[in-house]
Amino acid sequence: MKKPIYLTVIALLITSMVIAQSPNVIYETIYLTPKTESLKDLGEKMKAHNQQYHATPPYNASVWRVTTGERSGDMLWIMGPFTFADLDSRPSDGGHDEDWSGNVLPLIHGMHDGYYWKLRPDHMYAPSEGYQGKIMRVRTFDIKPGKDDEFTDMISLINKVYTEKKIGHSRAVFNNVVKDQNRDVAVVFQYENYAYLDESQNIGKLFEEVHGDNSWNKFMEAMRDIVESTSDELLEVIPEMSVR
Repeated sequence: MKKPIYLTVIALLITSMVIAQSPNVIYETIYLTPKTESLKDLGEKMKAHNQQYHATPPYNASVWRVTTGERSGDMLWIMGPFTFADLDSRPSDGGHDEDWSGNVLPLIHGMHDGYYWKLRPDHMYAPSEGYQGKIMRVRTFDIKPGKDDEFTDMISLINKVYTEKKIGHSRAVFNNVVKDQNRDVAVVFQYENYAYLDESQNIGKLFEEVHGDNSWNKFMEAMRDIVESTSDELLEVIPEMSVR
């Protein structure tokens, strides 16, 4: 979507776990605050816009409803995966910008918190090829200065657990391309449904089965020294507005 490059915030996300093999795999994310009295009209206009201008890679787009946290009620618009070179040819002509500004923008209060997120290909996991979940959990991390390499070491340990234990949901890690005060890294999980969250996911127990006794306590201790703060939210895909 050709907006003035609103350096879009996360939540980055994974629209699909089928990702092109490229050194730069990027997603663009931006939050939209809908006008409650215009939700039906917004759904129709957003669906039409995405089907017309964002129906094929690398510009395909999905829309998610934020269900928890301070952004509850907002929508998250995600485009990608793409490379930065693709942005030079992103949809803009042929009525794209006019459709967005004339049909979509009047139905929202505004756009906010936008970023570009770069995938860490060595830190992604999916239980099956082409896996796509309907529920997304996004955890963002504010990393303490000078602790980036240590954080990478820590998430590599978690990735090994996912791979060896064949966890049933996906996980991917993204760097914020433009430094933000509070959101340096996003870890994105996708689940088949909400019911999956009822299942016991004792990551500490699984971690120790892979890395040894008391390794989880040491991991959490190290993370407290590396991470300044974290933030979580849950989202659910709006399939009628999305091209995934």
